[in-house]
Amino acid sequence: MNELRVVQPRQARSRATMERILVAVEELLAEKPFDQITIAEISARAESAPTAIYARFSDKTALLLAVHERFKKRNLDKIFESLGERAELPPREFLAFAAGELVRVYRDNHRLLRSVLLADNATMYARVHDLGCAILSVITQRVSPPPERERDLDFAVRTALALLQQRLLFGAQAPTRFDYDDDELTERITRLLADACGPAVAGHAGARDRRHVAERTPASG
Repeated sequence: MNELRVVQPRQARSRATMERILVAVEELLAEKPFDQITIAEISARAESAPTAIYARFSDKTALLLAVHERFKKRNLDKIFESLGERAELPPREFLAFAAGELVRVYRDNHRLLRSVLLADNATMYARVHDLGCAILSVITQRVSPPPERERDLDFAVRTALALLQQRLLFGAQAPTRFDYDDDELTERITRLLADACGPAVAGHAGARDRRHVAERTPASG
């Protein structure tokens, strides 16, 4: 496998070209999946020659890597900043806010994030791993679960990310019997995280969430 290469621009003109290329990819991702986007389309949208693209990126995967890095700085870093600003919220409300932000970001950037999951690239996998560790760290610092609950919380964060990633891969086709809209998914992820933190966080709010979820679930039989 060829090594991914992204040449960082040094001059203003080169930075402007790089910006046009990345913006072009983002615009095209709003229209179609990444694997259907061609270098010719990117070139036309960015008003840059294909040679300008290949001079900066070794291949399309390297280009995807750069677009994802741009997304990370603009979206994920902003989420963690927002979480830091809400550190004074009660633990349960903090978890609900974190869950809602994750659901929103995965929904609004589904084509890019789906492409990252399908890239089969070590750098992309490392970024997904780093995201999980960062979320776990932020929640642990804010909620301070007892030591015996840290493994449960780790599993809950992994499960929440797996649910969101599964949603990316399957799209509108639910992989099991039920589909979940954004509100219910946020509620369920919040409850998952709160239950993992222990009774002090789950408490009566957990019972309330279970009632809300039960109201959404059709009776069987």
